[in-house]
Amino acid sequence: MLSSVRTSTHVASLTKNKTFYSAVAASLTSSTESSSEGHIDSNHSILYALDNLSRNNTNSLNFRYPDPPPAKSNYQNRITRHSMDSKYLTNLFNYKPIYFENQKKFSIWHKLPVCRRSAVMVLLFLGNDGELRVILTKRSKQLRNFSGHVSFPGGKADNGLESEFQCARREMEEEIGISRHNSFLLKQYGFVIDELMTLPAYLARTFLAVAPCIGYINWKEDIHLKDRWLRDLVLNPGESSSIFSVPLRDFLQPKTKYFHLKECLKQSHIKTKWAGLPWNLRSFIFPLHNPCEVSWLQEVEDLSPPTSEDETHEDQEFDVRTRNCWGLTANILHDIAEVIYNGGKQVNVIGEEDLIHELYNNGQMQSKDRTDFEKKIINNFKGATFNEVIPDEKFQKLKNLYNH
Repeated sequence: MLSSVRTSTHVASLTKNKTFYSAVAASLTSSTESSSEGHIDSNHSILYALDNLSRNNTNSLNFRYPDPPPAKSNYQNRITRHSMDSKYLTNLFNYKPIYFENQKKFSIWHKLPVCRRSAVMVLLFLGNDGELRVILTKRSKQLRNFSGHVSFPGGKADNGLESEFQCARREMEEEIGISRHNSFLLKQYGFVIDELMTLPAYLARTFLAVAPCIGYINWKEDIHLKDRWLRDLVLNPGESSSIFSVPLRDFLQPKTKYFHLKECLKQSHIKTKWAGLPWNLRSFIFPLHNPCEVSWLQEVEDLSPPTSEDETHEDQEFDVRTRNCWGLTANILHDIAEVIYNGGKQVNVIGEEDLIHELYNNGQMQSKDRTDFEKKIINNFKGATFNEVIPDEKFQKLKNLYNH
């Protein structure tokens, strides 16, 4: 995170220009009320909000976009002190995200209008055998989009001041009851959520930019593994119907000879196309009832009606009820697993920042209402491609970029 001295210097210099200050004030006034006191770093959030203002104003003041918040210096020592899977998080600390146009300064997420920003919480923790696990949910059948799918806690940004992590943690609190405030978590349960990294944005099928926020449940050192218990988790029936965890390493694909599948029953990967561009369709099948699950997640009431789903092919194949993690969620987890366990050597590009950037530059993703073109892609209109709005040369570059 930016130091307070550096942040204050930026803010002070900006306020000297009355015209720009008026624009800032208007931007802040038009935003909805920010999150509860104690979580938002207001100076840091203001700097992010400035990105919604005119580029001409920022250029006239020689404004420089804030660097993405780096991992705090003591994270690595505190997190990797165990001789368990957490040691692999060193690879995450060494990974440097690359955003649109091959730059490392800021994500396309901050150029988009608030109505096209979303964030998900990729919450990691150590399981009973010292393995890194990730918390997932099953989306409620009441939701309009992707109902019944396996996903991360997360959702849309509330206002222009909300950072990726603030959005993800607010949504996580609303969906599964894990507080967004570390002070509360430490006092109530004996852990904090370390905010490790925000990855480059992915493009959802609904034309939202999805920012994966990687967090880690970091327990106090004097709390033994068997005593680590996250009580009082409550699902919001309008958002999530169940919550569970799976081992992160099971998302390595192709599976390496060093790592064997721990709980995943079956993997699949098909190279396909989405609106004319290469796209990875991945699927990871896990058992519904998992004896390796941590006890504090087993105790959360499952809100899914027992007869709400038809038996799947995988249920018949393995003779057990299963969960299928596929699509965007699977791709994000695959990329994170590759970075953490393999140092990202097998992943040429993470996210779809350049695609989002080109769509934005060519009149898409600029308002709440979907354009006619976006509706065609969302509804799988036959023959519709991104090339309809993205020029040939740029489209070919995207094809080459994502052909990995």
